[in-house]
Order: sequence, then structure tokens, then C-alpha cells
Amino acid sequence: MKKLIYNLMIAGALLFASCSDFTDIQPKGKNLLSTTDEIEMLLNSEFYLSSTDAQMISGDMLTLYSNVANEINQPNKTRDAIMITFDVANQDKMAELTSSDGEYSDYYNIIGRIANVVLSQIDAASGNEEVKNRLKCEALVLRAYFHYLLVNKFAKAYNPATAATDPGVPYLKEDWDIMIPTEKETVENVYKYILEDLDKAIEINALPDEAINRMRISKPCAYAAKALALISMQRFDEAEQAAQAALAINGEVDDYNAMTTTYTGNIIGGKYEVILRPRLQCKEDLFYTEALEFFHAIMPCAWDAFEEGHASRDKMTTDRIMYDYMMGMGSLMIGLDYTFTYDLQSGWNGVGMKTTHMYLVIAEAEIRKGHYDEAMAALDKIRVNRIDPDIYLPLEGTVDNETDAIFHLKQTSHGENIYSCYNFINRKRWNQLEEKYQETIVRDLEGIGTYTMEPDSPMWIFPFPTNAVNNNPNLTQNYKEL
Repeated sequence: MKKLIYNLMIAGALLFASCSDFTDIQPKGKNLLSTTDEIEMLLNSEFYLSSTDAQMISGDMLTLYSNVANEINQPNKTRDAIMITFDVANQDKMAELTSSDGEYSDYYNIIGRIANVVLSQIDAASGNEEVKNRLKCEALVLRAYFHYLLVNKFAKAYNPATAATDPGVPYLKEDWDIMIPTEKETVENVYKYILEDLDKAIEINALPDEAINRMRISKPCAYAAKALALISMQRFDEAEQAAQAALAINGEVDDYNAMTTTYTGNIIGGKYEVILRPRLQCKEDLFYTEALEFFHAIMPCAWDAFEEGHASRDKMTTDRIMYDYMMGMGSLMIGLDYTFTYDLQSGWNGVGMKTTHMYLVIAEAEIRKGHYDEAMAALDKIRVNRIDPDIYLPLEGTVDNETDAIFHLKQTSHGENIYSCYNFINRKRWNQLEEKYQETIVRDLEGIGTYTMEPDSPMWIFPFPTNAVNNNPNLTQNYKEL
């Protein structure tokens, strides 16, 4: 209850401070939290965050609950129809239909109402100096990481040749005057500020090796966020070093083949071994965000892209299992006989950071150096805990060329990231920047049509929501500025 009251107080202060008639409330709001114990309550926030837009546009999922053919054939385009068909000609219409965006709101709320409040209050607060430094580092990493997610959704992938002029997103710092509309930074500046925040957190060196729970920031989180930012910037050697630093503290990968429970079918009572990925308990989760993988239709091409024997496919709770493989919900719900995810028990960490992301960073960096054994060894750290032990074979020592190495990297990455935002982030980066990694996204809908998204499509850049654009004249659409 105290946590709720303090959050409401801060939220109220920030809201009223935006009104010219109540400018006097701003300094009062800044003095609401006066001790480290009070400030730490902000960092105990629970993160319930989804990534359905990313899953839809990456080609993996359909995340709507209406007949797809009817949706596509409506005379008035819907946002879902535009996304399903990769309809770049109607991207302006998609922007108009994006009245709000949950990720945009959630991520900036975390930055503005948690991270920046901590950073603006912590120096003046009473309390132990070591605790102050720890809370400051947590806030810096949170701010950097959620800006990383924002720039990856709403801006072009980082291109060293054009990042200095490519339009990005606003980077909100603790000294921002909330009476002044934010301005977009360039993609280069957004990443510059991300690295500055992360380097400062690493330099202060006050984060614990293991946080009190996985929704709090630890030392390996700072290195992991830095690795993700650096690989996005094509600074591959530095990204690998940061990934290795994270894994030196926590290199655990949970064994999905052993992390199972029994599901009882609803028709004949069949017993099925399914993954149970317990919330807040997976050692591989460096920073955990809650997300259910429930009622999303998996595209057949995404199902086929898994490596054979992958637990995240073969042991995933689905509507097929629920109905003892006698029927599914696809034909009834969307008019397509696709498999639906139906896991109400597991937490799939949809927008958080995992150790497995770091092994993928290392694998990609090693491939680019032509070190295929080292790259495959990194992938094997993941695969041995995902592929059925009866058919698992290590990749290390079996790959001697770049084409095969890239194939295995992308296949392992797909299986690891399908239930998160990271297939979108990686494919966007590869498609916009890497000729050897590029691939056209193809969505073949049974009996309806085949739709494609080219590597250079502006559809990789999501529109800012109109509720933000209408209140900020500086927030012009990035997809229009390519």
C-alpha cells in the first residue's frame, strides 16, 4: 500500500506539473521522496510488458482475435490488416489508427516516473551512501535499456554511416523541464546517451552480482544492456567483451527439457509434458518482465523455422494439447488452422534481458571474425538446454563456412526469441544493414494471399501514437523521414 501511495503521489505531481496553472506543484513533487527507503519503493515496480507488435511484424505471430480474411477485406483498413499484409502503401493510415501505443506509454512511464525520479531525488535523500549509489545505478540502467527498446521500435536501425542524421526518439533525462515539449534526438545521440548511462552505472560499480529479485537491476544487467546496444551499433568486438563480462557473473542457461510439468487435455484427459518456465525463478533471466504467451497464432513458417526437437516448440502448451490434438481454435478464431500458444503458467520474459542473448552476441561476433568453432560453441550453450537430448548434437566442430554459421545463428536466435521482442530487433538490424543476413519476410496465408516485407521496408519503423504526436509538435513520424 505504501508503494502504491508513493507511486500515485509522484504520478500526480508529474501530471499536474504539466499544467501552467499548477507550476508550483513541481517543486513540491520533487520533495515527496526524502529517504533511500522511500525512493527504493519506486524500483520495486512490477513490469508487465508485452511485445505483440514486434511478434506480428517480424512474421512470427498473428496476435488478433478476428477472422483474418474478413479483417483484410474490410473496405476501411484496420491497423491489424495493414500489419498482417505488410501494407506499406497504407502506413500513414496505420499511423492514424495508432491512437495509443502501450509500449510507448509503458517505457516512457518507466523512464519518467521511476528512473528519472530516482536520479533527480537520490543525491538529496537521507540514507546510506552505498545504497544511494546502488539505486542510482539501477535507475541509470533502466533508463538506458528502455530507451534502447524505444529507439528499436520507433526508429531506423543504427547505421554508422547515417545515424548522425537519422531521426530517433526523445531521450528523457532527470533535468528535463516537463513544461517544454521533448525533441527527438538523432539515432546516434540516443545510443550515445544509452552508453553514457550504462558506462556511468558500470563505473560507479555499486550494483550487486544478483539482485533481490529478477525485476530489479544487477551488475550483469548493465553489461548485458551495453552488449545489446553495442551490437546494434555494429561495434562487434566491444559488444562481445560486454557480453562476456555479463556471463562472467551469470552464465546460467535453464534446461527447458527438464523444466516441465504435466498438462491434462480437456477432452480425453491425455497427459502431456510441457514447459513450465516459472516466473521470477529462471536463472537465465538477467532482467525479467512479465508476459504470458497466450492466444497468439504461430505462423506455420515460424513453426517450421525452429530447430528439430526444440522444447519451445515441441513442449509448448498450445490449443492442440488443450484439446488432446483432436481440434484447435485457429479455424474458429481467425479462419486459419494455425496453432495457438496457450501457456497460462509460464513467464516468457517478453522484453527483458537473458544470458542467452549474450551467447547470441558472442556467436555473431565470432562469426564475423571467421571463428566458426567459437561461434558454434556459444550457440551450443543454448542448444544443449533446448533441443531434445535424444537428438541433440553439438555444432562445434561441424561448421567451416560463413553461410552455414549464419544459418545456425539465425535458427538458434529464432527459437530463443520467438516469444519476445528480439526476433524483431535482430531481423530489423540484419535486414536494414547486413546484406549477408537479409531475408524477405514472407507471410503466406492459406487461401487468402501471400504478403512480403522487403529488407528496406519502412514498415520496420512503427509510427508514434497519435496521442503523443498530437500533444508534441516535435514528434514527427520517423518512417516518413527515411
